[in-house]
Formats: sequence, structure tokens, C-alpha cells
Amino acid sequence: MIGKPVRQFAMHFFPVLLGIVGFCTTTSVYAEEIQRDGSEQKPLQVMLIPADTGADTTLSDFRPVFNAIKENFGLHCELRVGTSYAAVVEGLAAKRVDIAFVGPVTFDQARRRSAAELLAVAVKRNSNSYRSAIVARRGENDRGLTDLRGKTIALGDINSTSSFRFPIAMLLNAAVDPVLGLKRVVITGSHSDALAALREGHVDAAGCSLDAYEKAINTGSINAKEFQVVAVSPPIPNPPLVMNCGLPGAVKEKLRDAFRKIHQSPGIRPEMIRGYGGDQYERYDIDFPQEDFDDAIAQLAPVTPQLIGAIIERAANR
Repeated sequence: MIGKPVRQFAMHFFPVLLGIVGFCTTTSVYAEEIQRDGSEQKPLQVMLIPADTGADTTLSDFRPVFNAIKENFGLHCELRVGTSYAAVVEGLAAKRVDIAFVGPVTFDQARRRSAAELLAVAVKRNSNSYRSAIVARRGENDRGLTDLRGKTIALGDINSTSSFRFPIAMLLNAAVDPVLGLKRVVITGSHSDALAALREGHVDAAGCSLDAYEKAINTGSINAKEFQVVAVSPPIPNPPLVMNCGLPGAVKEKLRDAFRKIHQSPGIRPEMIRGYGGDQYERYDIDFPQEDFDDAIAQLAPVTPQLIGAIIERAANR
């Protein structure tokens, strides 16, 4: 009989394992193209990964730029927020979603199912990358990650690049077994909930993006005098906008042209160019190399589906 943790693991990973059949190419593997073309009668369907700020705020962050694309480039889009990272991948694979804002890991999952290709990456202060971090209480982990052996850690969604996958990879690099070497892993589902568990003393450490930690400090939800960053990942490409492989080639070109020029278009103000968590960016880069995403994902090779399943099982049996 399959237990709940195993069912949860299968729900998240079975479609991915089935879908390793090839990546998007300029000659799509799909014989059937998506019929939506961005006209008023056939608007493109956009789905965004859920952010800590909530669905309404996430929609408010992205709506200005998509409204501007409609006004300047005539592409109509309907926006919604997915119920989970996995739901966005499923929407792309089922061709119910034409454009998505995802994390690097969820992009890789969709790409392996021939459901997504890169559209654009946001640029901030001439940088198009961010970092994952592991945060702990000051004075208790002075030697870094090895001090976490036998302790507890809170992580985000299992498909989150920076609040789950890279923290696990960093623990492995420090020879800390995330299943047997820790007392407990708490899977909270989001960056902010992982930090909240740390702040309230429920865990000894938390995995999140460095941006999420700095935002928590700036908003006062985390006291910087009480906590410290004990590990930081290498640079990770910013969460990308991706488009469905099944879109007609002409629609893809219109989208690339729109995101290439939108920051210079009439009526656009800097605060209208936003990304995950409401962060303001300067522009979108449509020439960002796919290889940089591949390199980031390659660093997560030790974080196998089997290991994640074992972590879920351990978390459920606390």
C-alpha cells in the first residue's frame, strides 16, 4: 500500500519522469499548434507561480507589463496564478498555458516535457541572477553548515529552486545528509513560511532565496541582529518567463519582440517592470543563454527524485 508521502512524491515527479522525451526545438515536436494567437478573441493564457506575497499581489505585479504589451504590441493576455509550482508545469504540458513565470527548476521540468522554451529573463542592476541561502540563529552555527548536523531546517516548496533544491545541494556539498544527518526537515511550501518557522523558534535554520531573506529584514519580519546567513549558493539565473512550445512561430516572435522592447515603449514607467515577489527590474533579456539554466540545473544533480522522496517521507514521519 502506498503511503501519503510516497503518493505526494509520485504526484510531483511521475509526470516529469514520464516526460523526459526531448526539448523544444525550432521545429516543434507538436503536430498540433495552439490556436490562441494573442488577439482579443483568442487571448494568450498566462500563469504565474504562486509568490509569498499572495495571488492578488502577484497579479498586480505582472498586470502592468502585460497591459503595456497589449497597448504597444497588440497582444492580449489573460493572467492567473497557479495553485502550486507543479500546477504551472501541468498547465504548460496540457497546453492550457501559453506563457508562464516559473523558477529555474520548474522551467527545467516543463522543458523536459517539451512544454516550454525560454522567453525572457528580468535584469536588475545589470544582473540577471540571484542566490539561494541558508539562514540560522546567530552564535549557534559559527562553523557553518556542519553545525546543522542533528538540527532542524525549514524549506519551501519541493519544486522551488532557491528555497528547497539549492539548500539541499548546499547541505550535500557540506557532507550533511539531509535525511539521516538532520533531526528534522519541515517543508513549509514558501520562502516566507520557512523564515517564519525560524523566527518563531520552530527550527534551527531555514532555506530561502537571499532576496527573500533581505526583504524579510527590510520589512521587519526578521531581526538581522538575531540571524545570520551561513551558506550562499552560486549565482542562479533569475526566474524566467517561458512560452509554450506549441505556440505558432509568428506568436513566439511577437512575444520576443514585445519583451525586448517593452521597457522603452511609450507609457512605460520603471515601476511597471516587475518580477517574482514584486521586485522591480530594469528590462527583460530575451537573449539570455539557455546554457546558463542548464549549468544551474546540473549543480542540482545530486538532489535526485529518490532523495527528495526520502526527505518528504522523513518530513511526514516527524
